[in-house]
Amino acid sequence: MKINDFVDFLCCPDCKGTIGIDGENLICMNCKRTFRVYYGICVDMLPSKKFRRSAKTELERKSITVYNKLFDEPFTWKDNPSPWGLVVPKNYINKLQKHKHMVYSLIPNRINRFIDISAGSGRFSIELANRSEVCFLCDISVDSAIYLTGLVLKEKIENVLVVRCDYTSLPFKSDVFDFCLCNDTLIYGPDHEKNVLLSIYEISKKGGSCVLDFSNKYHRGFWHKPYTYGYSKRQMIDMLLNTGFKIDVCLPLYYEFAHDIEEKKFITKLINLVVPPTRYVFRVVK
Repeated sequence: MKINDFVDFLCCPDCKGTIGIDGENLICMNCKRTFRVYYGICVDMLPSKKFRRSAKTELERKSITVYNKLFDEPFTWKDNPSPWGLVVPKNYINKLQKHKHMVYSLIPNRINRFIDISAGSGRFSIELANRSEVCFLCDISVDSAIYLTGLVLKEKIENVLVVRCDYTSLPFKSDVFDFCLCNDTLIYGPDHEKNVLLSIYEISKKGGSCVLDFSNKYHRGFWHKPYTYGYSKRQMIDMLLNTGFKIDVCLPLYYEFAHDIEEKKFITKLINLVVPPTRYVFRVVK
């Protein structure tokens, strides 16, 4: 697939105009804004303006600082990009493997149109390109976009477009995707989460599904970044229902005893009765 094959799914992040080809780059046919394409498979489609929200708490202030830093970074190609999730502590690998195992248990074997709106290093989503007819890997981070582009080229994956974008203003047409993945992203405050969920709902097809997760506010520790939010299960459910989603599955994810992926051991089951889940993983339907 070439960039031309992906254009019909895209729209301008500013005016929602139709996207066309402009030489080696893309252009909005309405406002005439151009979007640079790199190596034929990566496009920078940040909106012209940031998502503005007020900081009601110190946590929100910190999360806004992180967002502003990512948004403001110019797209300059790097030889050694360092996306989130590429390097993790050794004792965290089992936890990520368990998380991935649970997420994959909720994903269909075949997907027509797939999008990961916060792909990071591709740890959770690069393999899903093989299950998909069309695959979009997105992230606001320059390092992520560059790393994912290199990975796609190295692996010679032909059905993927990498998009640098703001997940509160996704550059995609309405009612496009059969399946969406949103992992470790709904952690930056209620206003942020509301806008991300609305963006996902907008681009999902009727009957399309999404797997996403929230951090549990009752399971906090030193491993949590100081700018992340946690919610009660009730708050999570309310956010999803208020967006318009129907909840299909809700699974508690425990990082304790992460080496027991299937959670079959007695000690694991016992601990899970006492310790609050680290996260809740949902599959929701539009």
